[in-house]
Amino acid sequence: MIIATGSVDINEATKLAQEASDSADDLAKKMKNTVATMDGKTTVSTSTPFDDGKEHNEGDMWTVINDDVASAMYIYTSGEWKAKKWDQQALSVKQLSALTADLGHVTAGTLESATIIGGSITGSTIHLSSGTDEYWLDYNGFHTTDTAENTGTWVMPGLIDLGGSKANPRVMVSANGIYSGAQRISTQSLTMSAGSVFGTTSGDVYFEIGGGDSGQGGAALHAASFNKMSQLSVKRNLADVSGEYALAQISGTDVKRYDYKDSDNSQQTNIGPVIDDVNSNGNKAYNISSDLINKQTDGVSIDNEVGLLMAAVKELTKRNSELTMRVAKLERKMQE
Repeated sequence: MIIATGSVDINEATKLAQEASDSADDLAKKMKNTVATMDGKTTVSTSTPFDDGKEHNEGDMWTVINDDVASAMYIYTSGEWKAKKWDQQALSVKQLSALTADLGHVTAGTLESATIIGGSITGSTIHLSSGTDEYWLDYNGFHTTDTAENTGTWVMPGLIDLGGSKANPRVMVSANGIYSGAQRISTQSLTMSAGSVFGTTSGDVYFEIGGGDSGQGGAALHAASFNKMSQLSVKRNLADVSGEYALAQISGTDVKRYDYKDSDNSQQTNIGPVIDDVNSNGNKAYNISSDLINKQTDGVSIDNEVGLLMAAVKELTKRNSELTMRVAKLERKMQE
């Protein structure tokens, strides 16, 4: 028989006993899925480290395993459990299958893959290689080289390379031109099929000596014929041009013989009007009809030149006919 001495608060005792029972149940639940091995040096559990009622020493290991799959490992260090970080050399996996995860920011050395699908790729250099051909893209533009030829690097800004090597390149297209080799394409071998159409958004096409927009003189064009569109259906604002007006424009235009500054002795001397773009108005050294100057004021309109000459010839033909008739009348009178 136990005889209690002193006063005891039955309610308080009951409460303490219940709390002790709850703590024991909670610990039992946790310990149910906990296996301790090697005298407590290694603990295997389905949850992260908790107070399992055992004393742990420096270097003890706690492994979290669910359904034979390890998800984390902790090492007892300085009186607390710390998650173990794995060195990449210690982690060797032949194949990851069905890996789906939001990895956030990933820092890696070399990533090898058959296919990469994503919204964007950001970096200083994108490098591709196939055999001895190497291609890469960086802030300088597109690069290509053939390591077998040891010809160095070929860099073109904004380049699309359609094949070939630096020594024998194919056609390339860049932001500032079409190239064959390091130079713009020559028209030596440009072939177009019958009925081909060439279009331009600016409305003007320039054939110049040197590179495009070089500011040098125009190049000579050779062709069997030039055909100007002349259908009524494509014209508007039609008006007559009198013979007198045409003669006045032709007569008031100076015709000179000249050479272009960038030409050599092998080129033909030119004959035609001159646009004085050096002297101010009122001090022009050469006269030219405004109808002969193109809208850019840097060239003569051959179409207008021919048109004025046609109208002038018609006027001269008319006048010559009138003079011929007058001469014939005078001759008849003299013979009477």
